[in-house]
Amino acid sequence: MPEIIDATSHIVTPDFLDALEEVHPTDELDSLRSAPRMADIEGRIDYLDKNGIDRQVIDLAAPMLWQGIDPDDGVEPTRVANDGIAQIAEEHDRFIPVGTVPFLTDEYVDEARRCVEELGMKGIQIFSNIDGRMLDDDEFEEFYATMDDLDVPLWIHPQLADWHDYDNSHTWIYKMLAWPFDTNIALARLIFSGVLDRHENIEIVSHHLGGSFPYQIGRIRSWYQTRREEPELYQNPAMADLSEPLDAYFDRIYGDTAVSSQGESYPLECGLEFFGADNVVYSADYPFGPDKGQYWATEIIPLIEDLDIPEADKEKIFSGNIKRLLDLE
Repeated sequence: MPEIIDATSHIVTPDFLDALEEVHPTDELDSLRSAPRMADIEGRIDYLDKNGIDRQVIDLAAPMLWQGIDPDDGVEPTRVANDGIAQIAEEHDRFIPVGTVPFLTDEYVDEARRCVEELGMKGIQIFSNIDGRMLDDDEFEEFYATMDDLDVPLWIHPQLADWHDYDNSHTWIYKMLAWPFDTNIALARLIFSGVLDRHENIEIVSHHLGGSFPYQIGRIRSWYQTRREEPELYQNPAMADLSEPLDAYFDRIYGDTAVSSQGESYPLECGLEFFGADNVVYSADYPFGPDKGQYWATEIIPLIEDLDIPEADKEKIFSGNIKRLLDLE
């Protein structure tokens, strides 16, 4: 069995929950307190051992916690969260720390740099929209320039957005079905607005195998081609004058295998066809999912093992690609 490294998992610390509750108490925060495994380190290690997972990337859980908060109030809880995750990784060599910044301006840019340069974190997690603002917003340019300079990957986790008028009791439906959509929008905006063109060192780990980007790739390529060929036919063909073919930008995006599988192989196969064996990384989205977070690993690991691909490619998915991306031993 090859080494297995989980490239995307989520965690909270009690100190972070306390710090955030002081400035922004929410029902989402209360729900995290009701699931002790979110902060249970020994239980997490047991999960790794049970499923044959050698190491695990840890980043902050639950982007919904930040919705509606004043960015000024969020700075200190963000620092507490990143300090806590870095400390866990320092104390337990099974864990690989990734920082999180819920906003992309001002002190949060400095925090991203602190995470990498002072805390030794291997990348930064952001969300697919920032209070409804698209990731290619001009005000976020300093953040991307900073990430380009730091030369570490961006993890993009989907975030809720007010695309529709829905009540909170149905939020779970939008997490289930609209999060892939929001991931698609985030990736497309970063490509077609020229963010990735301007910042050549930025690479992205997209959660849930790129949303539905792999499934819709023909539509994405076709729409880009027609609007480049005949912009006069379209009312709003705004797009950057990209210096490289589309595949050059796709090659800088990785998809993790957290497809919430209950035995279906075709989502994984679709993502593998799009990303290629060099750009798929293993994840089971712990600690979320059925059976208190245990179930998805028991499904996804055998699915990867059963793929009709060379053993060397399976090893890349399980650990080789994330080791190369993060320069791990």
